[in-house]
Amino acid sequence: MHSDDPLPERIRLRRGVLLDFAPLDERELHRERMLAARPTHGLGTYFNQDSAAVLHGLPLWGADLKRVHTLWLFGGHGQKNDLAHGYRRPKVLPNVTVVDGQRTTTLARTAADLMRRYRFGPALAVADAALRLGADRAELIAEVSGGRGCRLATEAARRADPRSESAYESVCRGVMLQQGIPLPELQVEMSDAAGFIGRVDFWWRLFKVVGEFDGAVKLTEAMLRGRTPEAEFAARAARDKRLRGIGQTVLRWVADDIHAVGPFVSSIRAQIGDAVVDHGLCPEAMDYKRPPRRRAS
Repeated sequence: MHSDDPLPERIRLRRGVLLDFAPLDERELHRERMLAARPTHGLGTYFNQDSAAVLHGLPLWGADLKRVHTLWLFGGHGQKNDLAHGYRRPKVLPNVTVVDGQRTTTLARTAADLMRRYRFGPALAVADAALRLGADRAELIAEVSGGRGCRLATEAARRADPRSESAYESVCRGVMLQQGIPLPELQVEMSDAAGFIGRVDFWWRLFKVVGEFDGAVKLTEAMLRGRTPEAEFAARAARDKRLRGIGQTVLRWVADDIHAVGPFVSSIRAQIGDAVVDHGLCPEAMDYKRPPRRRAS
């Protein structure tokens, strides 16, 4: 390093602990924060909320990853500063476990904590991921009972499907449920005369319509396999051509399309028609705002 080069900005993990170089991934940086905080924890201290979600690999929206989130089971008041958010002991002690050597709330409890504070689409994504990671549906439903957003979270737990492979695929399905769109089959394998084409995210069998969500994760995974972005896009185009060759219409979406609910729904309606299905969602799940506060039952 030349003498006139600027020194790298060091990141403060906790008092007296600095990190010279930040990991590129925000979750990995948060893991460093948790490791730095661990020596200060007593026996009754567990990671929870966003920190527990990082440990379990659950999707997050609007996450506060600059602070380490902890729960002290033996009492005390909540506390929040620039580096940590400590939560006071709940009336009912949560189920806890150990993940990667770190004491934390269980997968189902962590998912429930997130789901109660999210809107329906993100809550459904967390529930899908929790089941995919091995949570039991009955346990998840039990964990979301009572408290803020309990009805919305319970609805998401009941509708969860572990076949959904990404958070935004789940959000897509959440919009379909809210908008009365007939639900497609998930992760269906497609073939033609030449053999296997691929597994599609969504398939409306009756209408011969395929839906694909092209998220950053898919592109990253392709690059990790040694494929350039240009090669990945070319492979997608070739796959779409084969799907059209067996009579399928292919719809592709990215994250910005899902945030614009109207155009997303219109793109589907243009192919399957205007028939509306009453999926029987609770009123809270139909609300695009944050869940209202409710008394614990």
